[in-house]
Amino acid sequence: MHAPAHAIALDLGGTDLKAACVSAAGEVLEFARVPSHAGDGVDALMDTLVGAARSWRAGARALGIGVPGVIHPATGALVDETPHLALPAGFPVRDTLARALAVTVTADNDANCAALGEARAGAARGAGVAVVVTVGTGVGCGIVVEGRVLRGAWGGAGEIGHMGLRSPGPVCGCGVEGCAEPVAGGEGLVHRARAAGLACEGAADVFAAAASGHADAARLVAEMADALAAQVGCCVQTVNPDVVVIGGGVAQAGEALLAPVRAALARYAQPSHLRNLRVVPAALGNRAGVVGAGLMAWDALASGAVSPA
Repeated sequence: MHAPAHAIALDLGGTDLKAACVSAAGEVLEFARVPSHAGDGVDALMDTLVGAARSWRAGARALGIGVPGVIHPATGALVDETPHLALPAGFPVRDTLARALAVTVTADNDANCAALGEARAGAARGAGVAVVVTVGTGVGCGIVVEGRVLRGAWGGAGEIGHMGLRSPGPVCGCGVEGCAEPVAGGEGLVHRARAAGLACEGAADVFAAAASGHADAARLVAEMADALAAQVGCCVQTVNPDVVVIGGGVAQAGEALLAPVRAALARYAQPSHLRNLRVVPAALGNRAGVVGAGLMAWDALASGAVSPA
């Protein structure tokens, strides 16, 4: 029996790798999650990526991968080094995988992949302009306009996580003065909660403490929501979206995060930009990245793109 036509989709994270077979319609046909070995060196990481893809090579028409870093749209190479990822600046992600697997490959930032997934098959379906924010360890963002990802000159569009907003929080490793991500991201929330004396393993513990009436936890969650709203507000003012989708691991807190973000947006964007704006939770969960990566692969195939041999 022949394997159905599919694109292989990879969503690379610092801890794990999500892999899937994705149909041309964005349906996940098979899904797996394995340790990524992202910090164990180039060879270990590439072995993991190639091994995950090779198991689904039969019937694969193309491959798409989302990477936690800026990917140059013309070359498919990593523009700069990324924390927790053992790849040097300039590493040819797209071409390395294409040679190893003999298949057309497209590579992009992981937040862009999640954004395309939500725009075409999730919570932003039908929107002309969608901003998709992923709140996890940090804050990622992708912008989709009329079904196409807005990438910028060299793949860095939508990096709202690292905006210099005169944040009073800890200094971010990105080098941007006043970067708000250490306050708006999940890792920063946990660090600040521990500094305040809370025993917590992750952001969910801080939200739970806030819900139970812990004053410090409630204050930290409010500060996080405000910093996130400031980042989103800048993006709303710039691209005037129909919808802002908020996903990622921390966003599993639901309305405990979304409600204060919506309220705070009134301080960071004009009424004209907020009047018809929807701020909604993501619909695809932890599969948004692979759905988007798979759809990008199908788009590359349709455009006639062929990765170098």
